[in-house]
Amino acid sequence: MSLNRMSPSEQRAAYMLIFAGSEAEPDRFTSDLPVSSEVWLLYASGESFEVPRGLLLTPHHAAGIAALRTAVLRRLPALAEPAAAGQRFLAANESHLLAQIDFFDMLRLLPLTAWWHREVRLPMASASWSTAARHALERSLTGDAFVRWLGESVLAHVSSETAIARFKDIGYTASRTRFGGIPAPAGQALGRLVNVAAQYVALTLLGLDDDSFPPGGLTRRIGQASRQVLETLWACLQDDHAAPPDADAADAAKVAAVAPLWRISVNRPAEHAVFSSRKTVKADAAIRVFDTGGQGVRWAVIDSGIDARHPAFFDPARLEGALPVSDGLIAPRLSRVVRTLDFTRLSAITSGRLPPMPKGKRGPGEAELRERIAAIADDLANGRIIDWSVIEPLLEISQEDLAQYVPPGGSHGTHVAGIIGAGWPSSAYLARPEPMPLPPELAESGDVSGICPRIELLDLRIFDAQGRGDEFGILGALQYVRWLNQSRDRQYVHGVNLSVALRHDVRTYACGSTPVCVECDRLVANGVIVVAAAGNYGYDEQYAAAHMGAGFRGQTITDPGNARTVITVGATHRTDPYRYGISYFSSHGPTGDGRIKPDLVAPGEKITSTVPGGTLASMDGTSMAAPHVSGVAALLLSRNNELMGQPETVKAILCDAATDLGRERAFQGAGLVDALRALQRV
Repeated sequence: MSLNRMSPSEQRAAYMLIFAGSEAEPDRFTSDLPVSSEVWLLYASGESFEVPRGLLLTPHHAAGIAALRTAVLRRLPALAEPAAAGQRFLAANESHLLAQIDFFDMLRLLPLTAWWHREVRLPMASASWSTAARHALERSLTGDAFVRWLGESVLAHVSSETAIARFKDIGYTASRTRFGGIPAPAGQALGRLVNVAAQYVALTLLGLDDDSFPPGGLTRRIGQASRQVLETLWACLQDDHAAPPDADAADAAKVAAVAPLWRISVNRPAEHAVFSSRKTVKADAAIRVFDTGGQGVRWAVIDSGIDARHPAFFDPARLEGALPVSDGLIAPRLSRVVRTLDFTRLSAITSGRLPPMPKGKRGPGEAELRERIAAIADDLANGRIIDWSVIEPLLEISQEDLAQYVPPGGSHGTHVAGIIGAGWPSSAYLARPEPMPLPPELAESGDVSGICPRIELLDLRIFDAQGRGDEFGILGALQYVRWLNQSRDRQYVHGVNLSVALRHDVRTYACGSTPVCVECDRLVANGVIVVAAAGNYGYDEQYAAAHMGAGFRGQTITDPGNARTVITVGATHRTDPYRYGISYFSSHGPTGDGRIKPDLVAPGEKITSTVPGGTLASMDGTSMAAPHVSGVAALLLSRNNELMGQPETVKAILCDAATDLGRERAFQGAGLVDALRALQRV
């Protein structure tokens, strides 16, 4: 979400509007409305409230994805035909729907929530819905007099911070003075809707004043905004009247039947949390002492993609003899990157659209695509969760044909994968019958080796060629890993590396309870180790520039690092962690709810690793620290197979074996990961 259009004062005003109090109810720091504060800000910070934006729809626990999808399509039928809906669509994974909709579409979904059922539907049942009463109520809520009153009330309540702090007096006043002749519960329900309308009108005015318009222009704009939002809410009320509520619907199952939508939140954009360090974590010593290198272990890298053509990922077991290098690259089918899937296609596939194929590359034929997409839609329409065996071929990038292989659009994922599992020895070039000249990288630095040079990797891409990724794609990748393991006799994926960061708004979800954190904890409960970067928000450069360098910040752990059971990793210097301690940029704990994070630290400064095209590059960030811990965890599993499927035991061993750097726990967690000591503990 970008708030670049908002000044800090406008952002503050927006939050005050969202969490304002009233005469009857003081200011609050949380909201009962099932629409997260981020959603309001997402639309307010865009070009228009009518531009579709990506929202995650969380189903009621007693309803499920299929029931929610059916209900959403009933209210927004255009989403059933994404081609006709233009930019709008509805996609699904196992746990959430992704709705690309505008603000008014979002309002039309409110009647699907328990909040609406409790605060609007049931109270409004006390009002008369005769033809005359309905017309009178419509005039009261959408007539010229009330539209004008709402606009004037909004202007009066945004004149100062003191007035904004009591912004919800608007609805409270309306319920007492504007809806005469109806029972008090119904009047209070209408007052709640008036506050929703007023909040929208006020947010459309951020940054505007009378000087921005010709005479009378601001008043007309307020009137238009007021009328549009009130008419939308009135349409929702009329739909409710068409299906009278069950006043006794109190238990979860009955509520879920009429209110399958639990929460509306933003589909958060993902960011990158951007081999002398191998010695720093003692991986070289551990491999020599215990004769292990990650063999028998498979790790998923959920990132921008791994270049399977890089010679550092060559698997000697797939081809006997000399390293088969051509133009500095190998055939992807000879790589230890065993599978490549593109989860940026998932939203298109599950919303009924044909996923785009890279220029010049073949994929499944259009007939097969349409057949599989129709099967997915049929599953969802009939109450079945998505079938990964149907979706998998549509996500997979073939590694059999070099001409059809799609290399990653960015370098981040290949760099992360190299830290975990690069194995690029100079002997592979010199031992050929006709020795090849060493690549400049090897000639300069000698052998290039990650923590686990014999590990197998899965490339699960959640960033596209432009570097765009989101929470929906990450959720899909995590769910796919869980399905892979459940669909086989033995565990197929042992660990996941997430060198990504999603900013956490504490007003929206409890810390560690966001969709991505819940999905990570679920995967750990299914026996998979999940390692996540802590984030790079430990230092605020803008604040430092204005305050003489005092820019360090606490409680800056990003998601999914806030998840309880993941191993969250901060960054240190690559060779001298005792001297330099924790990297200035590394996010600090504790978490917002008081848990110690990060769990461990590892080298994250100027880390040299593989990048696409068969070369090396240096990068910084907790993104580089996390794969060090992934690699050490994989070494532990490779040496001690009985630990496979026991992620919390592995986490405890790594934390117990860590080296204390003498820093605060909120900075270093248990300390610097130590591969040798961890293997000695078992």
